[in-house]
Amino acid sequence: MKIVIFGSTGGTGLILLRQALERGHKVIAFARNPQMVSVSGACLDVLQGDVLDPDAVRHAVAGADAAISVLGVRLGQAPGTVRSEGTRNIVNALSQAGIERFVSVSTIGAGDSRDRLSWVARFLLPRIIGAERLEEAERQEEIVRQSKLNWTILRPPQLVDRPGTGRYKIGADLYTGLRSNITRADLAAALL
Repeated sequence: MKIVIFGSTGGTGLILLRQALERGHKVIAFARNPQMVSVSGACLDVLQGDVLDPDAVRHAVAGADAAISVLGVRLGQAPGTVRSEGTRNIVNALSQAGIERFVSVSTIGAGDSRDRLSWVARFLLPRIIGAERLEEAERQEEIVRQSKLNWTILRPPQLVDRPGTGRYKIGADLYTGLRSNITRADLAAALL
C-alpha cells in the first residue's frame, strides 16, 4: 500500500514512518523541512511541502492509496490553524484524487470524548493542553467528519516516549483518566 504521512517529522510521525516501512508499505513523507526526516529506506520518498499549500498537498497524494495525518503543534507553541486548515487541504486533495482512506489523529478531550473523561480531567484538560488546542482539534475533526472519505479519527491520551508495548485499546466508549497514556510507538501501530 502507498501511504502519504502528514506530520512526518514530529515524534509520532517519525516512528510511524519507520513502522510503515517495516511493514512493507511504500511511504511518502510530506515535510515542510525534509532534512528533519531521519528515516530512510528504498520505499520512502520525502516530499517537501507545506500542508497549508493546497497544490502541494494535491501533488503529495497523487497515486496514493491512503493518507495518515499526525499533524500537530508542539506544546508551548500557539495552536494556530495548522491542524484544521491542513486537514481541510488533505481532505479536499484526497476527495479530488478519488482516494477514500484517511486516518487522522486528534486529541483526547475533543468532541464527544470529553464526556468520557472523569470530571477532574474535564476540568483540568483545557488548562493543561489549552482550550485553544481543543477547539482547533474539534475544528479538525469536524472537517474530517463532514467529508465523504472512509475516515478514522484516533484521540490518544497523553503521548509518551517509551518503547511500544503492543497493548492498547481502540474504541468509541473508552473511559480515560488524567494518567492515561499511550506510547508513540503503540499509537503508530494503531494507525497502521
